[in-house]
Amino acid sequence: MKKTHPHFLVILLSLCSCGAIIKSSINKDDSNVPPEFGRQKSTLLVLSHGNGYNSKVEKIIKKSYSGEYSFVSKQELTNKPYNDTIKYRYLLNDNISTDRTFTGSTYSVGSKAGQQTNEMTSTAARSYYITDRKTNKVFGTDISSGTSWKKILQVYLKKLDTERKKNGGV
Repeated sequence: MKKTHPHFLVILLSLCSCGAIIKSSINKDDSNVPPEFGRQKSTLLVLSHGNGYNSKVEKIIKKSYSGEYSFVSKQELTNKPYNDTIKYRYLLNDNISTDRTFTGSTYSVGSKAGQQTNEMTSTAARSYYITDRKTNKVFGTDISSGTSWKKILQVYLKKLDTERKKNGGV
């Protein structure tokens, strides 16, 4: 019988648990979807970012959201037809937070041995939110990740789609 490497199991369990935490957190939160979402026919606007990001997001949208959607730039939001806040009431956007911290490393050799280095690490995390353009209220996932952003988006879009259908959306 072939042995499974213990590191493989740890990695597999951590990936599964991360997805479960994201799903649980987003689905339990009653405040991350606008209460009116789906009650009127509306096209979900998705803020465009380019650089290959849009194609990744569109792939997730096609699998997770069955309503109408359209990618728009910030500039297009104020022009016709997208300035119509009835037909284009909701805007899906992301927030990227970054954090820079000192590593706390010290030099191990040379004249500076034992002194702290100036090395820093940077991390970035992405979260998602919907803006109700009619009321200017924001409804977000309150969960972010640098590596699991696709899972966050997928779960959030599935929840939006469920709520849209529940509210009579087609």
